Amino acid sequence: MMDELAANRTPVVIASEINTLKRQMEKIFLVHAVEIGRRLKEVRSVLPTGQWGQWLEASVNYSPRTAQRFMRLFDAYGEHFLLPVAGESSQDQVVTQGGEGIRIEEAGRMLPQLTTAQAMILLGLPKEERVQFLVEADVESMSARELKEAVEQRQEAQKEREQAVAERDQVRHESAVLREDLDKEKDKSARLAGERDSLKAETHELKLEKNKLEQAIENKQASYDKLKERTGYKAIKQMEATLNEAYGRAEANKIAFLYDNLFKTFKELAYEMTRFAGTNPELHNLYKEKIDDFLHKALREKF
Repeated sequence: MMDELAANRTPVVIASEINTLKRQMEKIFLVHAVEIGRRLKEVRSVLPTGQWGQWLEASVNYSPRTAQRFMRLFDAYGEHFLLPVAGESSQDQVVTQGGEGIRIEEAGRMLPQLTTAQAMILLGLPKEERVQFLVEADVESMSARELKEAVEQRQEAQKEREQAVAERDQVRHESAVLREDLDKEKDKSARLAGERDSLKAETHELKLEKNKLEQAIENKQASYDKLKERTGYKAIKQMEATLNEAYGRAEANKIAFLYDNLFKTFKELAYEMTRFAGTNPELHNLYKEKIDDFLHKALREKF
C-alpha cells in the first residue's frame, strides 16, 4: 500500500502540491499584510510627531517605505479582512480552506483570492475601477505579468476616457464661449444696424435741408437780379467802365508827357557834356561817372 502511494507521488504531483501551498501561503500573507497595515495606522495615529520612523526601526524592524506598503494594502482591502484581534471573534466573517486556498467572506460578500503581488498591482487602479475590474476579470487565474498588463491597459483606457471627457468638456466650453461671442456679435450687429438706420434718416433730413437752402439761394439770386434790373445796374456798370477807360487814358498821357520831358532833358545833357569835354576834361569825367552810375541804377529799378 505504501509502495503504491509512493509510486503515485511523481515529481509533477509534488510540484503541483508545492505550487498550491505557495499560492495558499501568498494569500494567507495578504490577509496578515492587511492586518499589519491596520495596526501600523493605529500606532501612527497615537505616536507623537517625529517618532514614527524611530518606532518602526526599533519595534518592528520596518523601513518607512515597507510600512507605507502595508498601510496602502490596508486602505485598499482592509474592509474585506477583519480578523479577530487579541482573542476576539467576528460574527460577520469566516475563514475557509479548500482546494483553491483561503477565501475571506464578509457579510456575504466575496473577495477574489489575491496574492500580495496581485493586490499591490491592483493598487494602480482607483477604488471604483478596482472593484469593477475584480468583478469583470478572472484575477485569480492571472499571473503577475498578465495582471500588470491588464491593469496597464485599464489605466490607459481610463486615461483615454478621461482625456476624451476633458476634450468633450473643452469643446463644450469653447462652444459656450463661441455662442456667447456670437450673441455679442448679434447684439453689436443689431446696434450697428440701428445706428445705420439713424444715420440714414439724419442724412435724408440733411439732404432735404440742403435742397431747401439751395432753393432759397436761387430765389434770393432771382430777386437780386430783378433788383439790379430795376435800379439801373447795367447803366451804372457802363458808366463805371467809361470812367475806368478815361482814367486809363489820363494816366497814359501823363506817362507820355514825362517820357517826352525825360527825352528832351537827356538830349540837352548829352549836348552839354560833349561841349564840356573840350573845356574841362577832368570835371567831364567826374560827371560822366555819376551819369553812368545813375543810368545803371535806373535800369536795375523795376517799373
